[in-house]
Amino acid sequence: MPRIPEIGKRGETLNGTQILNALERERTLLREFRRLSEQQLVLMESENLEAVNRLLDQREDLMLELSAVEATLGTWIEQIRSNPKISSAVLRELRTINDDIVQLANQVVEIDEKSHSRLDQLKFRKR
Repeated sequence: MPRIPEIGKRGETLNGTQILNALERERTLLREFRRLSEQQLVLMESENLEAVNRLLDQREDLMLELSAVEATLGTWIEQIRSNPKISSAVLRELRTINDDIVQLANQVVEIDEKSHSRLDQLKFRKR
């Protein structure tokens, strides 16, 4: 993987592998988040709200880590976009992984919308 010269704030040099590894970590976290969202929907259907609350705690932990990874990546990606020394191959790979991340995030949103709808139904029934 080609090195990315002088993009760190303190003069350190990052390489494409570091950025790709961070993107891979984000993708892995989002996959886990999607899995928990899918489980949450199943538990909502069975009205197991206690288990849903446990899953929400797990999702909160994942969200904290996702936020940290995203903040770091946001800084790095902004810096490499304006760096003419970054190869098109590295940029293509970054875009591919990022596209997967966006797709996973959209899937999580869709699942969560279903869960919220189901929760609204449960609340209405209990009135």
